[in-house]
Amino acid sequence: MPPQRTPLGVISGNRFKGCELSPYIRGQITGARLIGRSFSTIAKALKVDRSTVRYTTLQAPQRVDGQSIPRKPRQKSYTEHDVRSVLRYVRLHPKHTYAQVLNDCGVNFKVSTLKRILKEAGITNWRAKRRPLLTEAIAAKRLAWCLSHRGWTAEEWGLIVWSDECSVERGRGKAQEWVFRTPAQKWDKNIVQTYDSGRNMKVMVWGAFWDTRRSNLYIMDRDFESAKHGYSARSYLEVLEAEVRPMFADLDPGYLFMQDNAPIHCANTVKQWFIDLRIQIVERWPPYSPDLNPIEHIWWHLKRRVVDMFPEVAASKSKSEYSRQRLESCLQAAWDTLDDSLFQALIESMPSRIEACIAAQGWHTKY
Repeated sequence: MPPQRTPLGVISGNRFKGCELSPYIRGQITGARLIGRSFSTIAKALKVDRSTVRYTTLQAPQRVDGQSIPRKPRQKSYTEHDVRSVLRYVRLHPKHTYAQVLNDCGVNFKVSTLKRILKEAGITNWRAKRRPLLTEAIAAKRLAWCLSHRGWTAEEWGLIVWSDECSVERGRGKAQEWVFRTPAQKWDKNIVQTYDSGRNMKVMVWGAFWDTRRSNLYIMDRDFESAKHGYSARSYLEVLEAEVRPMFADLDPGYLFMQDNAPIHCANTVKQWFIDLRIQIVERWPPYSPDLNPIEHIWWHLKRRVVDMFPEVAASKSKSEYSRQRLESCLQAAWDTLDDSLFQALIESMPSRIEACIAAQGWHTKY
């Protein structure tokens, strides 16, 4: 490995092998030969190879003012038919690997050549986005719902109480770290961003917002009478009684309540609860549509806020009851500090979400 230059130090005058000579250097070589200097003497004085001096002298009559002579383009290792074949293949099979493309297309060139061909066509290899599995039937339901709500204004979207649950794991929500380093420091222990691969304490929370207002962040309790001691319709009814009942008692008529199609939301006892209290629910909510529920974006901000406000809690590994209560209180405190402008921006994004879903014919969107 050649010696590394000191940062901000003087650049050596030594030329790198293979570099083009400047017209000035070529002029020096030609002039030196005219006065009878040998190839070796010129090469040593100008710090270039002897063969370079000889070649430059022989080509001097063909140059104009010492400029480089245009070279013939290197012969390509592929044909236009190969290019069309490769482009057609990757458009039909976007998830195949480079090796599969080369093998199935029957072309005889390197992966680097394949990458260059695709790049010239504006195609590069990206990590696939992760989204819920959709079927033709589900996409049709998503499209139908968006078409029926097309044209709604931000004020109308503000009359919906958007709600959702989220499982928050302690320590999650750290921002991506950026570091200043050299290529050789790539794997230094103080350079890499680490994460804990083990399971940490989790808390299930529920929240809702509308207009520029929001509910309290409710910490859900497990139903230990259920089969798996998880969160059941009884757990959800506790949330509805504690938060939604007083919320709609204060709201003016015309507000709708939004909940997704989670099993605990579709239980008969839950449906009857809404009927008894005469609370209208957003009808025909399409399944597998987190991109149409703006509160989904709140959870990332909530986790990030907890890490920023309470780093000692996020770093804790304790599993005591006190630690759980501390995490719950931190989540509620972080929820209360979220900016009202964030909730307002999410409501104002609904027309764009609707149009994006319609443009995708009910399939996945960027939201």
